[in-house]
Amino acid sequence: AGAPATVRPRAWLDIDINDTRAAYQRAVDFVEAKNLAYSLTSNRLEELGGSEKKRIKEQLYPNDYEWSQKGRLCMKMPPERLTFELFPDESPLAVQNFLSLVTGHKGVGAGGRPLHYKGCHFHRVVPGFIIQGGDILMNNGSGGESVFGKPFKDDKAGLKVKMEGRGQLAMGNSGKNSNTSQFFITLSDAKPVQNLTGKHVVFGRLVEGEQVLQFMEQCAAKEGDTEKPIFSVVIADCG
Repeated sequence: AGAPATVRPRAWLDIDINDTRAAYQRAVDFVEAKNLAYSLTSNRLEELGGSEKKRIKEQLYPNDYEWSQKGRLCMKMPPERLTFELFPDESPLAVQNFLSLVTGHKGVGAGGRPLHYKGCHFHRVVPGFIIQGGDILMNNGSGGESVFGKPFKDDKAGLKVKMEGRGQLAMGNSGKNSNTSQFFITLSDAKPVQNLTGKHVVFGRLVEGEQVLQFMEQCAAKEGDTEKPIFSVVIADCG
């Protein structure tokens, strides 16, 4: 028998779109604070029935002047998690960098910001092409920092992985050997995606969370307007 295949590590990102976590927490807090005033059957949101939740969202909350000023409600948390299988054999540097940035264990970088993806935005959403994020310095695509203290070299085998489908995970760069913390996820097998082969290090693929990726893609602005998403798309947690 041949040598056992290397078990590929996994990493996950929990994506908060349009401050949905805060909107859900607002619903939890509203029910806890106002359950007696509105004769709800429980002070815990998850214990309420569908008709009560509908009444809260459509009537009670909008008509409560004090609370309705605080922002929108979300009565049920949508799926949030993207799970990636990583390719350490092909792209050891990119994988080491990514795993360190999802755990945040390297502390604060030279740029004065935590070397951690938590709280980082996806600044670019182009339907049918890519979703890009990971600028831990500026949060807008103009910066980035690796855990190695400087931009790191392209993993040669990672450059050879074909870009040919949805859900591939690759490093963003500004030319050869310029990798920092920015990364992108492919959204199709279209020609523009295929043309990225050899220019960016592929270091993983999406294995769970296609619905979340769809939610993210739906945040794109109208074609030609801007590549910045119309709602905030944030890494709320990662590991």
